[in-house]
Amino acid sequence: MIFRKPPQSTEHTIKHFLTPILHPALVGILLVVSMLQAQPAKGAGKFLGNITTRGQVRTDFLKYWNQITGENETKWASVEGTRDKMSWGGTDRIADYARENGIPWKFHCLVWGSQYPNWMNNLSQSEQLTEITEWLDEAAKRYPDVQMIDVVNEGYPSHKPPPFKNALGGDGTTGFDWVIKIFKMARERWPKAVLIYNDYNTIEWNNEVNWMVKLAKVMKEANAPMDAIGVQAHDAAKVATSTVKSNIDKLAATGYPVIVSEYDIGQSDDARQKKIMEEQFAMFWNHPKVIGITYWGYIVGSTWVNGTGLLNTNGTERPALTWLVDFVKKNPDPPNDYPELIAAVAVGTIAHSQEFSVAPTALGSVTRDTRKLIKVFDLRGRITGVYYSNSQTFPVSTMMPSKGSYVVTQDGYNAAVFGSIR
Repeated sequence: MIFRKPPQSTEHTIKHFLTPILHPALVGILLVVSMLQAQPAKGAGKFLGNITTRGQVRTDFLKYWNQITGENETKWASVEGTRDKMSWGGTDRIADYARENGIPWKFHCLVWGSQYPNWMNNLSQSEQLTEITEWLDEAAKRYPDVQMIDVVNEGYPSHKPPPFKNALGGDGTTGFDWVIKIFKMARERWPKAVLIYNDYNTIEWNNEVNWMVKLAKVMKEANAPMDAIGVQAHDAAKVATSTVKSNIDKLAATGYPVIVSEYDIGQSDDARQKKIMEEQFAMFWNHPKVIGITYWGYIVGSTWVNGTGLLNTNGTERPALTWLVDFVKKNPDPPNDYPELIAAVAVGTIAHSQEFSVAPTALGSVTRDTRKLIKVFDLRGRITGVYYSNSQTFPVSTMMPSKGSYVVTQDGYNAAVFGSIR
C-alpha cells in the first residue's frame, strides 16, 4: 500500500460529504478480490457468477466465476424441513467459501411458493407470519454480511407465489402488498444488502414483462426497499436477442438495475450453444443497465436442464465456455450505469439514494474535523490512492488516474461512489 499526499491545489476535489455506510472489516474485500486466481471477470465492472454443484463448491469454481449462489442450500425447505430445527450446514459452506476467497454470494431465496417447509400449510395466518419472521431473523443473525438476497422468488400469479402470502398482507390495495411487506422486513434485517425480486420469463414473454414493469412501478411508488430486478432468462435462448434486449430496456425504464440471475443455454449441439452465447451474453455484458450475470450450473450432467452444462466431466471446455472466458477477459470494463451497486456487491454493503450520491462530472471538496484515513478504490478493487485528511480540503483527482467510477472510503466507515470522473 502506497501512502501519498496529493498536491495542495488541483482543479477538482470531492464536493459530496461521505456517508457512513461501510463496516471496516468489509473494506478489505476490495483488496482481497484483486488477489484471487484469474477468474475471467476478476476486477471487471460486472460480476460473472455460478452456483454450487449438487451441494458442493468444486475446486475449479474460481477458475471461471467470481460470484456464487447456492442452487438449493439456502432455500427455506432445505434449512428448516422440520419446524424449529435449522440446518445451516450447506449455507455455511457457501458463506465461508465466499468470505475465504473474497467473492460475493447471494442468498437464494427468502420467500418462494416452492421448496418451502410443508408444515407451513397447517398453520394459521398469524402462526405463518410468526414463522416467516423467525426464518428471516435466524437467517439475518447468521449471515448479516451477505451481499445479495433474492427476497421474493417467482411471485408472478401463475408461477410460484407462496400460498402463505396472505399472512404478509396478500394482494391488498396495491396488488402487491405482500411483496412490499416482505421487502421491508428484509431491509430491517439486512440494511446493507442488495435486495432483489427474482422471476422467470420476465425478459422473454410479454405477459410477464408487462407484469414485472407494473410490480417495479408499484415498488417505486410505495418506496419499497427493492434494489434490483433479477431475471432468470432460462428461456432467453429461445427468443431473438433483439427482443430480449428490448424487454430488458422496458424493465430498466422503471429505474431499477437488472441482474441476469439464472441464465443457461439448453443446447447439446456445441456450435449452436456457442452461437447463442456469443449473441446473448455479449448483449447482457454490454447492456449498461445489467450489473452482473449468474450462469445456472456449469458441469455437464450436473445441471437442472440437459444441454446447459459448459464444462465436461473430464475437464474439457465446451466451445461456449472457451468463448465466454476469452470475451470477458478482453472486455473488463463494460458499460454500467450502476457503479454504486457493483461497489455494494464488492464490499458487501449498499447505500440508498438518500444516503449515497454519484457525482456526475465534477469533484468538490471535503473537510473533516479530525484526522481520517481516506482511501480511493477503482471498481476492480485496486487502491488508487491513500491520504490522511485533518481539518483541511481533500483533493483527490490525482488519485483517480482515468475516467471512470471510484469508491471513496474514510476510516472504513464512510463511502461514496463518484462516476464519470474527468
